[in-house]
Amino acid sequence: MSGFLHVDFRRCTACFACETACRTAHGGGLRIQLAFVDGLPVPLMCRHCEQSPCAAVCPEHALVWDQDHGVTLLADRCTRCGLCAVACPFGVLFVDPFAQPSVIKCDLCRARRAEGKRPACVLTCPTEAITEEPHHSLRRRRLTTPVFPIAGKPPRPFQGGASRASRKRNDMV
Repeated sequence: MSGFLHVDFRRCTACFACETACRTAHGGGLRIQLAFVDGLPVPLMCRHCEQSPCAAVCPEHALVWDQDHGVTLLADRCTRCGLCAVACPFGVLFVDPFAQPSVIKCDLCRARRAEGKRPACVLTCPTEAITEEPHHSLRRRRLTTPVFPIAGKPPRPFQGGASRASRKRNDMV
């Protein structure tokens, strides 16, 4: 695997290209969602935590973390109890009792990577808000760079495009 995903919230313009690409690559079921925090777009997906709460609470050990694939679902072990979805601090795991696999979460486009391709969201993001980084540099960045650097508030959007898009999105809801 070439790396994990990094999101630069300042660059996101709320174009929804990542959601569309994810849905297309996986044949439905969103593994990335665009949420709005104080009117600013925030792409949400599994963060593949090293000490992942979702894996820790799974009674069947159906979620495991490894250096090459992040948090991975072992579908044959999953009983669809939903504890992983409750434990996820980012709210990005979903249990669908009728889907296969039963837990819907970002898998870093594992099938695409097996074919030598990059994750769909990375390829389609026009502002490069979603990028791939090696595990060691991403870990260092997470430890040294605050997510919201100024007084706990989200950074200003890249090129000002998010404000218009978020207003449009909020009007649709």
